[in-house]
Amino acid sequence: MSRIPLTPVESVTPTARDFMRRRGELNVFRLLAGAPKVFDGWTTMVDAQLDSHTFSPRLRELVILRIAHLRHCAYEIAQHTDLARDAGVSDAEISALSVEGPVPGLAEPESTVLAFVGELCVTGTVTQATFSAARAVLGEAALTELLLLVSLYYGLALVLNAAEPGIDDHVRLVTPS
Repeated sequence: MSRIPLTPVESVTPTARDFMRRRGELNVFRLLAGAPKVFDGWTTMVDAQLDSHTFSPRLRELVILRIAHLRHCAYEIAQHTDLARDAGVSDAEISALSVEGPVPGLAEPESTVLAFVGELCVTGTVTQATFSAARAVLGEAALTELLLLVSLYYGLALVLNAAEPGIDDHVRLVTPS
């Protein structure tokens, strides 16, 4: 049971209702809709991240699941495991995302990106070598977008771990194909 009451879908703002119609009536959205002054703006960032073509769906889901495992966020793991599979991530790769240290078995640019994400999430920063390696494979604009993706899902993991909204039984996040 959620530590903060979930907002009934019929009570959310029109912008939030449209977002949930497109992305799913997930517990996380019903939780965050309880802060309507910021939720509508937050949904704009989520849409921008999920609709961006900077990263392939596969790389985006690898990043999200790596963050979820590093933050021990069962909700994000539940929501994004099937999305990762749909994006071409194997069960062995999904399992490897939960290891401590470097994620084994990935090719470039995935290994460099996940090394960057892992170091940032574990230490709160990255070394110059890690930063330079990520910039070399991504470029500056994509690296900046990666930082925003990490901030979105790392922060969301903290919220979900604190509020415990409960994992949705049958509803999954809807992302572009």
